[in-house]
Amino acid sequence: MNEPKSKSPPCSKEQECKHDESYKVLLSHKTVFLHFLKKYINLPWTANISPDDIELVNSEFITGAYKPVRSDLIYKLRMNDADVYFYVLLEQQSKVDHTMPFRLLRYMSGLQSHIFDNAEEDERALKGFRLPAIIPIVLYNGNDNWTAVRSYREYTKDYEVFGNSIIDFRYLLFDLKRMNEETFSSTGELLDIIFLLDKRYNRRRPDKIGVAEALERLAEQASKLADADISKLSEWMKYAGVVPLEVGENLKQTINERKGEGTMKHSLTTYMEEFASNCRAEGWSEGKAEGWSEGRKEAYLRTAKTMKAKGIDLSTIVEVTNLSVEDILKL
Repeated sequence: MNEPKSKSPPCSKEQECKHDESYKVLLSHKTVFLHFLKKYINLPWTANISPDDIELVNSEFITGAYKPVRSDLIYKLRMNDADVYFYVLLEQQSKVDHTMPFRLLRYMSGLQSHIFDNAEEDERALKGFRLPAIIPIVLYNGNDNWTAVRSYREYTKDYEVFGNSIIDFRYLLFDLKRMNEETFSSTGELLDIIFLLDKRYNRRRPDKIGVAEALERLAEQASKLADADISKLSEWMKYAGVVPLEVGENLKQTINERKGEGTMKHSLTTYMEEFASNCRAEGWSEGKAEGWSEGRKEAYLRTAKTMKAKGIDLSTIVEVTNLSVEDILKL
């Protein structure tokens, strides 16, 4: 396909743009996208797809009115090693968008118009000519519940009156913040680690203890990540806003400088552990000022148990967690 280069749709806030762009960059890697499809979409058509069956295509289309429409990501996929192609259109959202059904319709119509216009005229005139399927997916990581309607017919006024005579499709929704953490925490896959970190992070009021726990888990998993995945991770952190921008930039710079020296994993682990420690210190101060909640105390107890298992001295555990010596000795 020969579409113009993709451009991101405008965002209302700079940080939301950076965060949305971070997932676009991450999921542009075929292996990461394939893991997302197989684990989180997990429908029959995802079962036998391999990286060789996937092609990332440009996602900007010029409509008949000469206006561009742009989706976040579009993949062309081959089914079961056969010459049967379909498309997955992925939109990343950090806030609820009630216009989503119409946005997706424009993207899908733009893609199908492009395919139709570029087909041989004799081919598309055949009785058996068919346009390929397009599967729309919304990846949502906002803190509020997703309240936009899920099908296009629901976006049509008085749709009940017209039965099956009107346009309709239903998009798939991956709602990160409503997912069970166990889905992410039992694996060392790059995307799962990022989802866990993002789920713990609340841009309105960050849970620094939760972020620290996720970063510590990430540091533990660093030794299992390939250098290529570490580069992807540092790129995501730089733009996602889950860690301060300067931390992501420093990590990226350090990793780039030390490529080939066998120290990328060490650099990642060191940065994550240091930042996790800072998050804990800040979270501890907030907790002390606000008073203990049961949830916060449980988080500190889990932290203390981990530190104790690693042989960290009792005084350090007390300092970091603000737990009593008696509570720690009971663990």
